[in-house]
Amino acid sequence: MMRTDLRLALAALALPLALGAAATGAGAQSLPTLEQYPLRERILGPGGAFFPNYVTPSQPGIAYVTGEGARAGLPKGAVFAAGTVDFLCQQSQVPTIKVLAAPPGAKVSVAYGPFVATGTDGGAANPCVGRPAKGAVVSVKGRRAANQSVTLRVTYPTLGAWYDHVVPVPAR
Repeated sequence: MMRTDLRLALAALALPLALGAAATGAGAQSLPTLEQYPLRERILGPGGAFFPNYVTPSQPGIAYVTGEGARAGLPKGAVFAAGTVDFLCQQSQVPTIKVLAAPPGAKVSVAYGPFVATGTDGGAANPCVGRPAKGAVVSVKGRRAANQSVTLRVTYPTLGAWYDHVVPVPAR
């Protein structure tokens, strides 16, 4: 009896590992780093086939969503955000954001966080604009004059598509 229970427990643990190994073939995506997608979110939040509350969308494709301005619900100091979502607005991989130009004296940082999608950069047709999302959030700190901006290059995973954004930053 004890041996049967042990076998069932091991089989239950091996199934997700076997499914993960099957997904490593051609076309599979690499997992984001812990900085891009924290461990707590990986375990407790939505975002992939191994996470709770994930539902396979009825329509394929990924959309590249952005958040900018007052409607984006960004944290204090944040000026821009980008993420990838499927048709059901479930998070996919986190894009990489590179700072191409910034105001002198300003410190620009990129971190994982929540935002509200206010636009799209491309990808599949998606009804997620206006809905909560998670991804890379850009914050600007330090002194800066009026009418200055930050130039960002957002690279989305999977296809490697990238878009440049010039984002105005408030004077401080």
